[in-house]
Amino acid sequence: MSLLMWLFVIPFFSACVAFLLPITGKNLKKIAFVLSLIPLALLVYGFPDLIGSEVKYSWMPLLSIEFYLKVDSLSFLFLALTAVIIPISILPVHSSTLNMPNFFYGWVLLLEGLLIGFFTAHDLAIFTLFWEAMLIPLYFIMNVWGGPQRHQAAIKFLIYMIAGSFLMVAAILGLFLAAGTFNLETLQHVAAAGKYAPWICAVFLLAFAVKTPLFPFHAWLPDAYCQASTSGTILLSALLSKAGIYGILRIGMGLFPLIMKEWSPFLLGLSIAGVFYGGLAAWLQKDYKRLIAYSSFSHVNFILVALFVWNQTAEAGGILQALNHGVTIAALFLVAGWLEERIGTTAFGKESGLAKYMPQLCWLTLFFVLSSVALPGTNSFIGELMILFGLFVVNPWQAAFLALSVILSVIYMLRWMQLIYFQEPAPFQNRWVDIHKRELCIAFPLILLVLWIGIYPAPVLKLIQPSAIKMEKTQ
Repeated sequence: MSLLMWLFVIPFFSACVAFLLPITGKNLKKIAFVLSLIPLALLVYGFPDLIGSEVKYSWMPLLSIEFYLKVDSLSFLFLALTAVIIPISILPVHSSTLNMPNFFYGWVLLLEGLLIGFFTAHDLAIFTLFWEAMLIPLYFIMNVWGGPQRHQAAIKFLIYMIAGSFLMVAAILGLFLAAGTFNLETLQHVAAAGKYAPWICAVFLLAFAVKTPLFPFHAWLPDAYCQASTSGTILLSALLSKAGIYGILRIGMGLFPLIMKEWSPFLLGLSIAGVFYGGLAAWLQKDYKRLIAYSSFSHVNFILVALFVWNQTAEAGGILQALNHGVTIAALFLVAGWLEERIGTTAFGKESGLAKYMPQLCWLTLFFVLSSVALPGTNSFIGELMILFGLFVVNPWQAAFLALSVILSVIYMLRWMQLIYFQEPAPFQNRWVDIHKRELCIAFPLILLVLWIGIYPAPVLKLIQPSAIKMEKTQ
């Protein structure tokens, strides 16, 4: 069995182990964590030979459906992000207070397998199967282990996702009837030729826009991010939105490049509106978890700007920034979760001046805040600079306007730091305990990625370059 097949199969086997293993507590968490690391180990072991590998079997020949998985440079980057984020989402969990731990770890590991299948699928039917199936573990992770309003948030999330995907199935069937195949490599040459191609493209784009989300299809996001547990929020913000971005790259721009280019001014306008809407909404929040949720929405739309500019530099910067956002937003929700555990609230005004009592958590939070606002030397700086430069080449005025959002992000993120950590200290309370070495060890891989990509991004950009050049040739 090939390395790619092992990469695909092992998370599903791991999920079965977690569901069925007759143990609970810390031992189960350790086992789930070790199992979640196996895909990362396989990616490291198989690099760079894994790029270009494929698995192809006839699955449903009467419907021309193939079990076709393939790794290219674009999918490898998103696989690497998945393999890093899944273990980190497991580590903050408190086994002693987690109800039904077998199901929780099982759903997380199942999600890992579904994401690996999604990012490597080269048959549209298989692509759609994984696209829809990943909603199931996310729904249960939110609905069972979330906050007080988790049920309403989970239902809203599910309704939006299904509404965005329902028509997509019809579009896929229409594409199959027109082309007679689900093979993505074949569809690249024929998908955009039919008279209904613009409608099919629009339906795909709607499904991806909801999941990413593109403005104004974001109403599910604040409640979902805030009501999910720390682990659930990390999975939603760091990985689910990347599935939408990957879908736009792989399907939207891969199958319908000329149509997407024709629509790019309108889509670019929506993305820029989303950047500022999310930033202004974050500035007005009275809850720091909602602030981070809206900041995530703003930064995701910043990435979408890069995709809709149709410039190679911006395109490469957008893919890089998608990875950066996954790392940084996971880190922000991680430290926000630790802060909430200690002060018992996510609201501003309840506690203040906490830098005096929790200096390590304060400076760790500030480090990731500086990454979020794209301080030079951090990972986000390179991506945002490339996006702005690519947009400047196409439209200098739009680039200048979009650059103002960087200032806006500094305002609302430093407002969080000021209100929680640096105002007049509140009276000391015994429950305020700083983070320990365990939490620092959990955050260390994210710190390393922020600095590595910020200081030496060349290896990542080398992987991104083939995808960006391919997009450029479709213009």
